[in-house]
Amino acid sequence: MLKITSKDNKGIKSVKKLFNEKKYRDLTNLFVAESHRVISTLIANNIKMRNLFVSANSKHFKFAQDCENKGINVSILPLSIFNDLSNLNTSDGLIAVFNKPKNNFDLLQTGKYIILDRLQNPGNLGSIIRTAVAFNIDGIIISNDSVDLYHPTIIRATMGTCFSLPIKFTTSLTDTINQLHKQKFKIYATALLSTAKQLNEITFNKQSIAVIFGNEGNGLKDNILKICDDVIHIPISKKIDSLNVAVSAGIIIYKLCKQS
Repeated sequence: MLKITSKDNKGIKSVKKLFNEKKYRDLTNLFVAESHRVISTLIANNIKMRNLFVSANSKHFKFAQDCENKGINVSILPLSIFNDLSNLNTSDGLIAVFNKPKNNFDLLQTGKYIILDRLQNPGNLGSIIRTAVAFNIDGIIISNDSVDLYHPTIIRATMGTCFSLPIKFTTSLTDTINQLHKQKFKIYATALLSTAKQLNEITFNKQSIAVIFGNEGNGLKDNILKICDDVIHIPISKKIDSLNVAVSAGIIIYKLCKQS
């Protein structure tokens, strides 16, 4: 294992940029993950690890040794340098660099899909992905102008499960909806409109369904709402004007998977 003693090391600087800069993640086609649990989950989902950084006091040296034996570049860092690099308040001493997987898939003839339009909060996206995995959603389609899937907060929020279900990106939500309609999908939009149907009025009894969730502050655009089959909302107390998008998605995903 290589011992790194300087915070000015090229590899350390590269990891810092991967943590902080989407442009650099896009340029290098790499991303970072922390903790033994998250890193192990990514490996189990066949995401290729490039480098592993281990703090001098980590209890996971056997894991690091196993990685090195498999051809992974492993570096040991002094605790001070590792803590400066880490994004966690309490770390188990592992940071890994992974290759980005290819994010694309073919729609099933029948299936349950979630579509996310212009989400900007990484915590929300991470929570929705984890919920989708928990309830066996068949895939997630994300608009290209949403928050970066490889943001460290998303990797952490999903505990590495973000690549255990199919995910792909779209540059045109309209085209995606038209494609789904051609394949006989029923498409539900979510919005706080007086004309929207309450969730308790909806029965998800079709085999091919997609539900669209919009931007945290602005929701879905009118042109998207107009081409969906139904607009739905979750009835809530008048004491609250709206639910967080990740909470709304969790409620609807649960009902979708229990009824279809």
